[in-house]
Amino acid sequence: MSVSKKLNKPLILDSALGTELENRGEYLPSFKTSIWSAYCLIYNPEVIKQIHIDNIEAGADVITTSNYQATPELLKREPSAPSYIDLAKRSLELCKEAVIHTGTQTKIAGCFPPIHVTFRPDLSAKEKKLRKFYETLGKVYEGETDVIICETMASIYEGIIAASTAKNFSSTVWLSWTTRGNKLNRLPSTELLDLAISEGLKLDIDCQLVNCVHADTASLAIEKLKKEKSFGIYANSSIYKKNKLEGFVSDSDEWHYHNHQPINPVQYKDFVIEWINNGASVIGGCCRTTTDHIKEIKKIVASI
Repeated sequence: MSVSKKLNKPLILDSALGTELENRGEYLPSFKTSIWSAYCLIYNPEVIKQIHIDNIEAGADVITTSNYQATPELLKREPSAPSYIDLAKRSLELCKEAVIHTGTQTKIAGCFPPIHVTFRPDLSAKEKKLRKFYETLGKVYEGETDVIICETMASIYEGIIAASTAKNFSSTVWLSWTTRGNKLNRLPSTELLDLAISEGLKLDIDCQLVNCVHADTASLAIEKLKKEKSFGIYANSSIYKKNKLEGFVSDSDEWHYHNHQPINPVQYKDFVIEWINNGASVIGGCCRTTTDHIKEIKKIVASI
């Protein structure tokens, strides 16, 4: 499969922070019961800066702040941790330092994460608390980042609050949804992805994406994503593998590890070509992707 020469070059997002940390031997406790990658943001931030540098050198056009797991709800698990505001500021500074170190014009995306455990929209906060969380992050990013990306949104409620708040602090806003279930078309909230994208359209934001889904699942979302003026994908380095689990699977470990088959960077590249040929303007990697994936994506983009 080859990429069309008539397309505009998409922006390349970075690889999976958690995977990169694991591959470097860093302590990374379970995200369901700990602060996960935020542990390194607190105790070993230099390794995160190096991951940013490695992604830039691999070809990433955009690096994302590393505060995904540093939220007021999740930091309750680490009583001695700094505040989520301080950690957001730290994650932003690490990105800036990486850009300066590489002497590039790499863009920085400020992360708006779910306020609670990933894939558990039932644990999300009430609207006032949720908006305050995103407004506080927005004030950290305002004038300092090139884009705000609302990541791994598992319900329309949280996704729309995140993106509508982001618009008050950034001229460029990306909204990324995630899906679950054997039909591959529903958010963890059980709401249809198609409906989520339609609600996102009402906000007149810059790009809607899907992330933290299997690569082949992401391909199934393309026609829905095309409703938006610009769309993107940063999937997991895996494909869907049907087994004993049937129906709607909400447990993230079950979905990530029992219903999937890992793929390597070259296999991932084939999906990337498909996404780009269908018009994706932002491409990157989520769980199990590394800088090797980014290098493969860079080769494709360079050929356009």
